Amino acid sequence: MRLLHSHPEGFDPAVPWLQDSESVRQDSRLFRQIVAQRRSPHTGRPHAFYRLQGPDWVNVVAFTEGGELLVVEQFRHGIDAPTLEIPGGSCDSGETPAESARRELQEETGFVSDHWTFLGSCTPNPATQNNRCHTFLAVECRSAGPLALDPTEELQVWACAWAEWEDRMRRGEIHHALVLSAFQFLGLWEGWPALRARLEAARA
Repeated sequence: MRLLHSHPEGFDPAVPWLQDSESVRQDSRLFRQIVAQRRSPHTGRPHAFYRLQGPDWVNVVAFTEGGELLVVEQFRHGIDAPTLEIPGGSCDSGETPAESARRELQEETGFVSDHWTFLGSCTPNPATQNNRCHTFLAVECRSAGPLALDPTEELQVWACAWAEWEDRMRRGEIHHALVLSAFQFLGLWEGWPALRARLEAARA
């Protein structure tokens, strides 16, 4: 990369801000909201920052033995509208991301897999959140029983051909940012061209 600007003079993004104080504003099941009073290490100017601390999340790109993508559809209260997503959720205490991914896939779809690949992780919103979202690929998924949803979870499970899902992403029908990031990871995975060829051959 080629640096074009740096403000203020001598700015180094790796130097952390100086923290004067920190307090918990709200503690909920999903996040703990922290108010941090910090000062710039470059100018000394103070500012209050709101930070959200929470558990890591997982996403699962899951293909069935027949080569279809497992998709869940549910109502999302943030946008007051339904979304098409892939299985995923929060990591429970004491779980590794891989364990959480296996659990979430089975709970939300009733499917399991013996073939897993870690695709990558991202920070959902580093401006305010401290957690990460880990993406896994599961192939040759098979039905293993009923769903095991939380009391407030209501969803539909769909089996979708890859060509249809890709078309829905192009048309903007898939708009959950973390779902889109999962398919970015999939596209960068070295094994994707071969898997894609297998999926397309299976649906031909």
